[in-house]
Amino acid sequence: MDDWISDLLIFCAGLAGGVLVASVKPYLSAAKTRRTQLVAARARMLADLKEKHDGEILEQAFRTTEAIKGELDKSLDTLRLTLDTMLPLNGAPENQPGRPVVQLSEPVKPN
Repeated sequence: MDDWISDLLIFCAGLAGGVLVASVKPYLSAAKTRRTQLVAARARMLADLKEKHDGEILEQAFRTTEAIKGELDKSLDTLRLTLDTMLPLNGAPENQPGRPVVQLSEPVKPN
């Protein structure tokens, strides 16, 4: 008689354990799903921040390039004025055969 009571208690404990595991498992998998969603959201936010940062760097590079082009245009204008001023003072004609002619193109204006 003593043997079947212990078997019944072990059986009931097994059933209770199974019910407990079955009821707790959805909460654990929901938590895992939530963590996965949070990780994905964090990755998207980091990618957006990186993209925005890269865009700002490119924008700054374009602004710097435009400023450098402007300074080069000013230098070209100054050089052209200097050459125009200095060449006639030497008394040499512009198309002298022994002297090379320097042809300067018009500066490109930035958009």
